[in-house]
Amino acid sequence: MRTLHIVLVASLFTFGSARSRGKNYEKEKVCEGLNTLGKEKFKNLFTVLYSQKFPNGTFEEVRCVADEMLKLAEKCCSEGATPDCYDTGATSISDISCGKDSPFPKHPGIGKCCAEQGLERKLCLASLRYTAEELPSLLETTNEEVCEQYRQNASGYASRYMYELARRHRSTPAELVLNATARYLQMIEKCCSPVVSNPCFLSERLQQRESNVFLRFTSAVCQNQVNLKSHKTGLTVHYGSILGIPFEEASSIASYLHDGLAKYCLEPNGAYIIQEFTDFHGVLCNDSTLATKSAEFQKCCSKPPLGTLTCVDDLKKQTYVSTGTEQRLSPHVCSGAGQDAIERYLFDVGVKRPSVSLPVMATVADNFEGTVKLCCESADAEACMEGKKSHLKRITEFVSKADDICSQYFKLDFSAFRKKVLRDVEAELPQAGRGDADARAAVLVEFATTCCSRHAPPVQCQNRVEAFITPSEDDSAV
Repeated sequence: MRTLHIVLVASLFTFGSARSRGKNYEKEKVCEGLNTLGKEKFKNLFTVLYSQKFPNGTFEEVRCVADEMLKLAEKCCSEGATPDCYDTGATSISDISCGKDSPFPKHPGIGKCCAEQGLERKLCLASLRYTAEELPSLLETTNEEVCEQYRQNASGYASRYMYELARRHRSTPAELVLNATARYLQMIEKCCSPVVSNPCFLSERLQQRESNVFLRFTSAVCQNQVNLKSHKTGLTVHYGSILGIPFEEASSIASYLHDGLAKYCLEPNGAYIIQEFTDFHGVLCNDSTLATKSAEFQKCCSKPPLGTLTCVDDLKKQTYVSTGTEQRLSPHVCSGAGQDAIERYLFDVGVKRPSVSLPVMATVADNFEGTVKLCCESADAEACMEGKKSHLKRITEFVSKADDICSQYFKLDFSAFRKKVLRDVEAELPQAGRGDADARAAVLVEFATTCCSRHAPPVQCQNRVEAFITPSEDDSAV
């Protein structure tokens, strides 16, 4: 496992360690990986890592750069290779990346990197990471279609599946994606030979269910951590709602998980995040007073550590019990304790609206916190806050609106939900024409279908929430 970790780190941060540890260190680790894993597994690592790094790249582009990295390793790790072989080859690959007709994946920020030279260019290219909206889930094909495609070209099918899975789990430790690919291919090999066996597929999918649930859970929490600026605030509200606990305890739990995710989501070796989740199980079930909570929570804690986390994540959010006092934003929000005051205020707003997903709440929190911070840094903070009062109110009102929309989305069938949204829009905006009302309702329905689920795609939801709460000339109600 240690060797795999070294290889993965070297491949993920290609050309990135030379500044701190020297060119020979980087070459040694790449060569160690090639010799330990062999050509095929070594190339698969690069396929996963570059599929995650450039999910907009085509399969051919990703495999092209993986091929080049394998060729570089084979050439420069052989006996008799010149001392400068690896550095020269790495420079050549970075030059190809910057070529006008480069066969490698494209990135919007590559122009800035290509303006650099030498090591700075390599470091810049290594740091690129694509942040566009998430891709839709893989389409399920029939067992017969899967077997037919696999029989036609087993190796090609395996590589393409790995590519498609990796680009949909781009913030997940690469080893988890490789393991999921291996399980899937083992199922196909078993259930497609000698003929398609539907009972076999059913049995295998049931056996793999927990592993696949864990992969989706890890992908969701890591995608949130990587993309949401106010992830910790959203996580605090999330656990406060699920566990029915006060701010202090929810914040402590959220901080523990947030810090672990920040360290290990982009660490390719899956063992680290699995250990972090195992430790977090102890925090939830052994090191706090939570075990005295609901029977459902205790049932979750009786499961193995990884099963506990997915079980807790599926618990129904609890109804907020009001203390009779409404949390208000402190007038001393710009003092040293200001950040804590903001988080407490947003926690109070969030836990009262249990249908709001973590990505939505975190995006709201980021906008709210950013607005307050700008005022606190201005020459006249009090006047700035007064001027931003309507915008801050708009943000918190959106949380209430999102909670209402999502609660209806969960209760009603889709057809009834669409009709209700349209009726509500027509009631709120009686002056709007039918076309405008239809368009407005369609936007709200799209928001619900995208952002109401607990594992809503964070980048997509950020874009949709910001479209609602960003001030504009037409400042009509949400």
